Amino acid sequence: MIFYLLLVVLFFGSSLVYYSVSPNFSALGLVIVSVLGCVMCSLLGFSFFALVLILIYMGGMLVVFVYSSALSVDRFPLVGGFGEVLVLTLFFFFWVVLVYDVFLNGSLGGWIYNSSVDLLGSGSLYGFEWYYLLLGGYILLLVLVIVLVMNYGVEYTILKAL
Repeated sequence: MIFYLLLVVLFFGSSLVYYSVSPNFSALGLVIVSVLGCVMCSLLGFSFFALVLILIYMGGMLVVFVYSSALSVDRFPLVGGFGEVLVLTLFFFFWVVLVYDVFLNGSLGGWIYNSSVDLLGSGSLYGFEWYYLLLGGYILLLVLVIVLVMNYGVEYTILKAL
């Protein structure tokens, strides 16, 4: 039942990212999705992968959301279509209950068969595949610069008014 609840709240966070007008609620939805996704990975036995995933999400993508939220200042941030978010979450809840509980007879617990198998591949992350880490850092830096360039001309007057 915990896994079902995590799936529903994970969908709620992702729909909050999609339907929010201001980046403040998008950052909140991203935090919900990243934390619950990592909790789900750790429940399935991939604890090291969950730790690396939470560090990437919180360290990289949340910085971009905070940066874009600082450039687009809203006095009263809104969530566009919050009723639609709730309707989609309820629909997804009933879909999860039908598919995973009735048709598969609750077989989500059967996925836990490889406990801590992710530690076997963690050494290769720093071994021959070091360029993937370098590429990931470069992509995060590039996204940060792109957000700055996109928001500089439009939001410069808002920052000037503050």
